[in-house]
Amino acid sequence: MKTTSLFVSLWLATLAFAQQGGDETTRHNAVIAHGTIMGLAFAFLFPVGAIVIRTASFRKLPWVHAGIQMFAYILALTGLGLGVYIAIKPQSQLTASNGHPIIGIIVIGALLFQPIGGLIHHYKYAHQNKKTFWAPTHVWLGRLFITVGIINGGLGLMLSGNTVKGEIAYGVIAGVIWCIWVAVSTWSAISTRGAVDETGEKALGSSVATSEKGTDRNGEAMIAT
Repeated sequence: MKTTSLFVSLWLATLAFAQQGGDETTRHNAVIAHGTIMGLAFAFLFPVGAIVIRTASFRKLPWVHAGIQMFAYILALTGLGLGVYIAIKPQSQLTASNGHPIIGIIVIGALLFQPIGGLIHHYKYAHQNKKTFWAPTHVWLGRLFITVGIINGGLGLMLSGNTVKGEIAYGVIAGVIWCIWVAVSTWSAISTRGAVDETGEKALGSSVATSEKGTDRNGEAMIAT
């Protein structure tokens, strides 16, 4: 319910912003808001959500991961709304040859299906305790589209006529976070190679073993890391 309310509030704010006027100042503010929101979603929140599930270990971890990614996706949808507003204004420089908006729509559309793959994998693992096709699909599609989204952010900065310093700042920050994400993913893949990989659950983070799958000597539920 809270997520739905947040989504509705952000979209209403976007619509209200778009209706404030058609002057160049309003459009400029929309461009800034669009870039800020998309940068926060793709260059920070999406990678952080992926890093958390690779480095943390507690019972509700998959849902924390899902919460971060869903919040990032809601921001991305809000940014998409602002992008549409920018594109339809008379001052827009967007044409059919501009790849930025097309790539953005494809990426955001594709990410819509990510929660489905994650939920199917988690459900099947919880009931069957074995590797599923959905785990690597969810992980690698996420990596692909988030990486493309980060690159597309740079294309957007170039299209908007941002300063060179602004483009460099985005490139450095996004590049550092992306490298940390790749390093963590690589480390996790190497360190968990073996028995854990047989279940496939580690592909989405720590696996939570319920009492039905085993308990330790103290009778507490075991969490595989």
